[in-house]
Amino acid sequence: MRTRMPTRAGAALLSAIVVAAAASCVNREPTRPSAKDAHVHVVPRRVGAAVPDLGEKMAELRRATVRYHDFAAAQADGYTVKVTDCMEDATRGGMGYHYAKGELIDGGVIEARPEVLLYEPMRNGRLRLIGVEFIIPFTAWTAPEPPTLYGETFARNETFQVWALHVWPWRENPRGMFSDWNPKVSCSRDDR
Repeated sequence: MRTRMPTRAGAALLSAIVVAAAASCVNREPTRPSAKDAHVHVVPRRVGAAVPDLGEKMAELRRATVRYHDFAAAQADGYTVKVTDCMEDATRGGMGYHYAKGELIDGGVIEARPEVLLYEPMRNGRLRLIGVEFIIPFTAWTAPEPPTLYGETFARNETFQVWALHVWPWRENPRGMFSDWNPKVSCSRDDR
C-alpha cells in the first residue's frame, strides 16, 4: 500500500523541484553536492544484492512504460511537470529531460510506476524515452535506512531533497543499469 503526501505538501515539493531545476548543472563530483548544482547525487553504498527475478522486473518496467515512447501519451497520463532541462555533463554523460507525475511523488515507490520519465532529444525535434527515475522526498521517508528497489540503494539528491534511483531500461548504460549518469545520452543529438 502506498502512502500519499497531502496535496499541499506535494505541491510544495513540486514547486521546490521546479525552482531548483532552474539552477545550472556544474561539473562537480557527485559526492560534493552544492545548492548551485541542478541534479547532483551523493552516492551511498549500493546494496547490489542479487535479485533473482531482476530480468522479469525490468521486463515489467519496460511493459509499463513502453507507451511513453509517445511523449504525448506520457503527458496525457500525467507526466507533465518538467523538472529539468536536458541534463548532460562532459565527463559523466547525460540524463536527458526529467518529466514527473506529481501524484506519484510520496513516501513510497511502485516498481512499474516511476515518478519521473527521462527523455533525450532527437534531430527531428521529438523526444525519445531513455530511462526512468524513482524518487521519494526526504520529508516523506521515515525509515532510518535509505530506500531500496531492485536490490539497489537510492542515492541522496541534496539539491531536490529526494532519494533517487535512476534505471535505464530503454538506453544501454555502460556504467550499469542503475547508474545516475549515462555516457550514451546526449542533449545535442541525435537519432542513434
